[in-house]
Amino acid sequence: MKEQSDILVKLIHDAAGQVGPLDGIDGEAMARRAIRHERTRRGVIGGAVAIVLAVLGTALWVAERPALPAGLPWTRDAAEVRSDELVFELPEGYEEFTTTGDPMWGLDPVIPNESEAMEGQNAYAPSWIATAPAEDAPLVGELVGNPVTDVDVPGAVSARWSWYSADDVSLPGYWERKPGDGDFVGELDVELHTGTVVRLTMSLTDDESPQDTFERLVRTVEVDGEVVAPDGPPATIQEDLPPIETTDAPESWAGAEFHGLTYAAPGDWTAVDGEGAEHPADTLLLRRPDGKAELQLAVADRLENFESGGALDLPGLYRFELADADVSIVRTERFDGEYRAYIEVRRADGRSYMVNLSGYPGAGDLEDDLAALLGSLGFTEESKEGATAYDKLDSADPLLQDPPSDWRPETFEGIRLKLPPELKSDEGTWGIWTSDSDDTWEELLITPWDMEAYDQPLGLDENGYRYEPPGTARGVATVGTSTDTGEPLFLGRSAFYLTPDGRNAFEVRYEGSGATEERWWQILASLDATDLTSP
Repeated sequence: MKEQSDILVKLIHDAAGQVGPLDGIDGEAMARRAIRHERTRRGVIGGAVAIVLAVLGTALWVAERPALPAGLPWTRDAAEVRSDELVFELPEGYEEFTTTGDPMWGLDPVIPNESEAMEGQNAYAPSWIATAPAEDAPLVGELVGNPVTDVDVPGAVSARWSWYSADDVSLPGYWERKPGDGDFVGELDVELHTGTVVRLTMSLTDDESPQDTFERLVRTVEVDGEVVAPDGPPATIQEDLPPIETTDAPESWAGAEFHGLTYAAPGDWTAVDGEGAEHPADTLLLRRPDGKAELQLAVADRLENFESGGALDLPGLYRFELADADVSIVRTERFDGEYRAYIEVRRADGRSYMVNLSGYPGAGDLEDDLAALLGSLGFTEESKEGATAYDKLDSADPLLQDPPSDWRPETFEGIRLKLPPELKSDEGTWGIWTSDSDDTWEELLITPWDMEAYDQPLGLDENGYRYEPPGTARGVATVGTSTDTGEPLFLGRSAFYLTPDGRNAFEVRYEGSGATEERWWQILASLDATDLTSP
């Protein structure tokens, strides 16, 4: 399972992710954007210091810290600061400190010089305040069961706060308390009129009444009217963008559907199985026979261009007509002989999608292909909000078979199953069993997933069979064919949620020239994850 990270480094730094369109994109980059798993981050530690910390590990922290008085005073003028479109007042004695330009404010902060930074030290303060985009990360206080309070923040659409402390139970998969963590951390999420949610975080050490101190900070917060105000000038909206021409798809193109989005592509473009995506169910990549052009589709939790700062003023950005959509835009780029078209669509009150058309040197003019692709887009009922494809899947139960009596029981990370005697796991391998002979081979791989707070849940393939082995909350199994080795081979895939939210899960993959569908269902029938989910 994933190694848990220091709460300050993992929660605060990861929550400070930088959002925005990439200058260039390839298949792998698109997949990362779609599943938000390898997002570029803006942290309070960066540059050379971030590189050093990544190598050397957790930073050094002081052992003795000054007490923070319970009656900490606020002063409006001298102590008022602006950050991430919020205005708030600092407690007396708080100073700005930063090593890379992303500010924090702390009580008696200590900032290392360059030589100290190279030794693994980091700027720190015993108590501090920071702001950053929330990046859809839930409030940790809510996760550990503490109350969440709605609050009015002037100029905001909404705001809510919660808190957690050293006495709270550690939450595996999100954080575990480490030496140097604050005694109390309060988080306030402020939703701006652009749709962005900014998180204000306050970490306190040795405060006699930390919740009162944090609430006093919350009462000073308002949205920066110089940046965004409810009655300010309206941002650019989709209707202000220039239109782009669309056409009907040629008869030679093949129509298809992807998670509720209909589209058409040239008939000779073929799917690249799983390439550039950690979760193939979330992303589909089609490639032209000569490899010089690609089409990639992804279900999105956030539209990069449409939702980046609320202003649609990027170069090469256009709108196009799409029935039932409240977002339908495309951005085009040309550079170094390459061509990119980033399409973003959202069904009104429904799902969002990103579709990328990429041309590499020698691909030729793709303008006509883009026009036909845009004209082919549409929605099915599955694209509506709340459409739960999982409940509509066929059950795998009729396909399950009891494994033969000579199969060997195995256990991995608390997951129990039975496997053919030919499948063996060499010493030192991690969840991998293989069978290799002169005539045939098989491989079974189990991959656990323990999602961080900022990650999207593991995707379930909506074209498979519904199956929930003991100890799981939800799961999907598929049967298919792999051509990775140049010949068609059986390929079975499955993903199982250990928790209803999908943040604790595992995947099973089974393939090979000797792999069969019968064995696949026998293996799945033997799965038992009760040991992972029972107290």
